[in-house]
Amino acid sequence: MPNPRHRIIGTAGHVDHGKTALVLALTGQETDRLPEEKRRGLTIENGYAYLSLPDGQKAGLIDVPGHERFVRHMLAGSGAVDLALLVVAADDGIMPQTREHLDILKLLGVKRAVVALSKIDLAPDPEWLELVSSEIRALIQGVFANEPPIVPVSARTGTGILALKETLIQTLADFPSQTLGRAFRLSLDRIFTRSGFGTVVTGSLLGAPVKVGDPAIVYPSGLETRIRQIQNHSEVVSAAYPGQRVALNLANLKKEDLARGDVLATPQSLAPSLFLDAEIEILPGSPFSLKNGRPYQIHLAAREVRAKVILMTHNELTAGQADFAQLRFESEVVARRGDRLVIRNLAPAITIGGGQVLDPGPQKRRRQKPQTLSQYETLAQGTLRSRVELAVRERPGTFGTIKELALRSDLGSQALAEAQILAEKGQLWALTPAIFIHQTEYLSLTNRLKNLLNRYHQENPFKAGLSLEEIRSRLAPKAPNPALEGLFSLWASKKLVIREEGLMRLAAFEPKVDAEKNQYLELLAKTYQEMFWTPQATSAVLPASNPEAARRRQAALSTLIQKGQLERLDDLYHMAAVAYQKAFEEFKSLAQKGPVEPGPLRDQLKTSRKIAVALLESFEKKGWAIKAGSGRLPR
Repeated sequence: MPNPRHRIIGTAGHVDHGKTALVLALTGQETDRLPEEKRRGLTIENGYAYLSLPDGQKAGLIDVPGHERFVRHMLAGSGAVDLALLVVAADDGIMPQTREHLDILKLLGVKRAVVALSKIDLAPDPEWLELVSSEIRALIQGVFANEPPIVPVSARTGTGILALKETLIQTLADFPSQTLGRAFRLSLDRIFTRSGFGTVVTGSLLGAPVKVGDPAIVYPSGLETRIRQIQNHSEVVSAAYPGQRVALNLANLKKEDLARGDVLATPQSLAPSLFLDAEIEILPGSPFSLKNGRPYQIHLAAREVRAKVILMTHNELTAGQADFAQLRFESEVVARRGDRLVIRNLAPAITIGGGQVLDPGPQKRRRQKPQTLSQYETLAQGTLRSRVELAVRERPGTFGTIKELALRSDLGSQALAEAQILAEKGQLWALTPAIFIHQTEYLSLTNRLKNLLNRYHQENPFKAGLSLEEIRSRLAPKAPNPALEGLFSLWASKKLVIREEGLMRLAAFEPKVDAEKNQYLELLAKTYQEMFWTPQATSAVLPASNPEAARRRQAALSTLIQKGQLERLDDLYHMAAVAYQKAFEEFKSLAQKGPVEPGPLRDQLKTSRKIAVALLESFEKKGWAIKAGSGRLPR
């Protein structure tokens, strides 16, 4: 679904180059709101305004601090910028923060820009203006997808302001429409309390629209809330759209519950993690290298958190170099695949590089391994199908649903369809409609099962099999019941194993029965024949006096079932096969008058109600009968 054009413009440039004055001249809105900012004439926190567009829309405008000490605020405001307004003063020309802000815009993936050559009234002569313009063109060459126009302006005299506004509007008009996502998210850059309303947060909306009344989760804390009111550029609205600056009034939360950099998002749309996989690069002009395993300051939207950077191939990255890396954070973060991040040195605090998130919830990876590099290449360049396969393959033993894996690895809504195609091709196996196992893990578990049962059969030739619970604990202790049942059924469907009475054995294995056990066989067969339609509970039939006798008795029961002389009704009862067949004939006879319920069958067979119920349920499980109201009929 296309999204109406809602875009955000972000200023960039050196301190005292006139960014705030320019925003005021363009919009008529003062963005310095703090008393200290007004007193010092210096932007400390991000300021916000809007630019009115001809179609009635409003483009958000973020005025960021230019002073070196306030670069962290600039980073917090630039995470969702669509168009950069780079401001360079004509009297100063290019300065240190001009370069650093430009580096940050490049690292954040901002594709388009307009340059305002400000304070032209202070330029000494036209030749000087042309010289500064030439330096700017050389500096920005190749940084942006467009060739940024340079517009000479003066906020003091008003010269060029209309031309700058028209240039911004035209550049925004050339943007393609966005596609709305399924979930909204808002990285919180301001949190405050407003009298009569409660907690209010602001940020740049991404992903999907948000409406009044929508539930939301604060990540990574997991706190639940609801959108009580929405404002866009000081106007109360019922909904807001991606690309808009919004203020959200939140229910049931205090200001102290939140922190700058927290992410407000649709419930179950993000997964907090201590790790991120990324592709990173060091700026070509960085005076500092990045060393493997060292801590660095990572800026991810409005969040600022320390992390160790684990390089996958290098021990050190110098200016202009790139590598795959895993970022291991001191506290949990949330991100989406494709999000941009900036890396700053701890001391001195300077931007040295950045990158792009490849996997927002990876496993811990081992560096300098061919398999690891192959995984990163799949994350960076692979198709959705290959990334779905990797997500299943690299989490053996977890048996997560495709929905869970898609959330951790940010695979999107098509992940299940891709998993089903992979299952058709034999690369994955479906244990349930939602849980898949990779072919390599399936083969590994199958080989382990064969070895486990072979050893057990050799050591216990008289036993009918190993308990299902023991198999679970040995092979898949973390598997939920549906996944385990799917795995057991898969092995049975391939004629690898036989399941019986809570036990499992290899299909090729037959429990041994010697002469003494033959006596058990005869006794059990005779006893069940005599009990006919009134069998006792299995545990009460020829109860064993010691463990060895119990094993022989169990093996004999299994043998009688295999030979077709005994039928298992349920967990409590068995019945002689001939009695079972005749009971079914009696059931069919009764069914001529209508659905058969337990009472009439009990009376017909002169047995107990428990046995009658067990027989009817057994007929249904075999597919011999179907439910009809409160009774059953032959199929």
